[in-house]
Amino acid sequence: MEAINWQASSPAMNGHPATLVTSARFPSWVTFDDNEVSSPLPPITSPLKPKTPPLASVIPDAPYNSTGSFKKRERPKSTLMNFSKVQKLDISSLNHPPSVPEAPLWRATNPFLNETLQDVQPSPINPFRAFFEERERRSQDNSMSGTTGKSQRDSLIVIYKDAINFDDSSKNQSHSDAVEKLKRLQIGDPDHLGSTTLPDDDPIAWIELGDHPPGSAPAQPRDGWPMMLRIPEKKNIMSSRHWGPIYIKLTDSGYLQLYYEKGLEKPFREFKLEICHEISEPRLQNYDENGRIHSLRIDRVTYKEKKKYQPKPAVAHVAEREQVIKLGTTNYDDFLSFIRAVQDRLMDLPVLSMDLCTVGLNYLEEEIVVDVRDEFSGLVSKGDNQILQHRVLTRVHILSFLSGLAECRLGLNDVLVKGNEIVSRQDIMPTTTTKWIKLHECHFHRCVDEGVFNSSRVILFNPLDACRLELMRFRTVFAEKTLPFTLRTVASISGAEVEVQSWLRMSSGFSSNCDPLTQVPCENVMVRYPVPSEWVKNLRRESVLGEKSLKAKVNRGASFGSSSLSGSEPVMRVTLGTAKYEHAFNSIVWRINRLPDKNAASGHPHCFFCHLELGSDREVPSRFANHVNVEFSMPTTSASRAAVRSISVEDKTDVRKWVNYSAHYSY
Repeated sequence: MEAINWQASSPAMNGHPATLVTSARFPSWVTFDDNEVSSPLPPITSPLKPKTPPLASVIPDAPYNSTGSFKKRERPKSTLMNFSKVQKLDISSLNHPPSVPEAPLWRATNPFLNETLQDVQPSPINPFRAFFEERERRSQDNSMSGTTGKSQRDSLIVIYKDAINFDDSSKNQSHSDAVEKLKRLQIGDPDHLGSTTLPDDDPIAWIELGDHPPGSAPAQPRDGWPMMLRIPEKKNIMSSRHWGPIYIKLTDSGYLQLYYEKGLEKPFREFKLEICHEISEPRLQNYDENGRIHSLRIDRVTYKEKKKYQPKPAVAHVAEREQVIKLGTTNYDDFLSFIRAVQDRLMDLPVLSMDLCTVGLNYLEEEIVVDVRDEFSGLVSKGDNQILQHRVLTRVHILSFLSGLAECRLGLNDVLVKGNEIVSRQDIMPTTTTKWIKLHECHFHRCVDEGVFNSSRVILFNPLDACRLELMRFRTVFAEKTLPFTLRTVASISGAEVEVQSWLRMSSGFSSNCDPLTQVPCENVMVRYPVPSEWVKNLRRESVLGEKSLKAKVNRGASFGSSSLSGSEPVMRVTLGTAKYEHAFNSIVWRINRLPDKNAASGHPHCFFCHLELGSDREVPSRFANHVNVEFSMPTTSASRAAVRSISVEDKTDVRKWVNYSAHYSY
């Protein structure tokens, strides 16, 4: 290719004098000659050394001008520079240009080449770069404002020294002193007794354990409960079943006495509670034309080991249930009180010697199952949803299938133990929390050695074979700041018109005490609005089979709170779930199967609206319930942050161990 020779007629370019180009150049390319220095360069010293280089080595190369000023050019910035020293040049020296015979140390025509950085090692990105640039800008402004007799300043060079040092008092501190100070640093225990990180010591979350919210107080000794008995007790094809009213008493020795009515001296039937008895899950069952009834069963449960071949060969422990009695009631408070009383009596049953001697089976698969269930009950303010009072009761149930007699140890995240128990590696259980909790009012089953627990805080027990029992219970403080969702309700009574509207939304500050990336839903959500008996007729309608409650289904396109009502709008409307009047609770019950809804965003609000037109304002009672009851369950979570850290079985290493967590909220 033909060489092109040209001579620049323009003045200096990029601050460098134009030179005659004699080598082959391409018109559209830009190249730089790094070796166009006339004189050999002296050895370059590292800018990190304390020696001050000549002034010409730090001033950008510029052609001499008779006016005594330099062509202004921005200094290239580099993120690799190590600003370790600060040194300010004399401003007066900038007024005089450097002598011409003096050869500059850096005269390469490449404006992107800075040979002074050849000894600088690569360093990570400086996170304080913005601070240094701001400090450089301020120092330049101060220097320029303080200089007199010069209307225009061409450039100001500042080399930083010890720029990362924010405290001037530590400049004289030696390296050995800094190392000694680091050695003396001590990390305190954030979970020691009295620490503010413990939930019990948090002034916001702390509630006196002696205060019980309404409806959550421990079951008081009662003479008995008016209940309903399912007659006949066993299903018979030839006869129909119905509910008959009875009266039940529970003695201190564990006998259930059934009377035809209250006040009779002799019961028509009685039976003794046994360790193998269990209470079934509460259910709602059809009762009469008015609605349903709360029902439960007391079953005799036996566990047997069976082999399964589908879908793959395995050994399972199957429970066989035999119904002892089935009871029901339409009073929800009596229903909960009876369940608590039976649970307390089952836990306090004595453990006989023959119960332990029956352990003679050899299981193909030995396993032990621990269920940790938290029961939260409290009182929440209507405005900001703050928890005014609360009570968390933790129940620990255990079910074991062990060959022969075996002594077991259970370790919890007790703050008085702080993980100092000595256990084997195979006995450590995976947990999702690192918090330590305080155990209050501990109550144990008869199979637990309370003396060992009081001395060493170790839960030592001999489990009953193939029998699910409540091992212990204790009280704690709620571990979260907020509830899983917030509920705001507005009610207004204007003459003979009654309107109730609620907004439900998931809380952003709630964590489910498990994997933070996994969202645990709220299941079986019930929001109950108590209704006076005078308003019940407005919530029912006539049908072919009798009266039925008005039911509101999902209507996502409904407009809530509209001022114009034509009379064709339904009495109740919801954007999620269903709502209707339920006689078993004497309330309008808004039911939601799952929160958050899988078809909506987690922060999307859901609404409930009810509008009643009474016949007259006289139907408004002088006093009625002005609160809303909320109840739901959360699987695989803990309201108290209670966690099982270890399960040890004496002389056994191949036992399968399972831990299940669940929480139930009622407030």
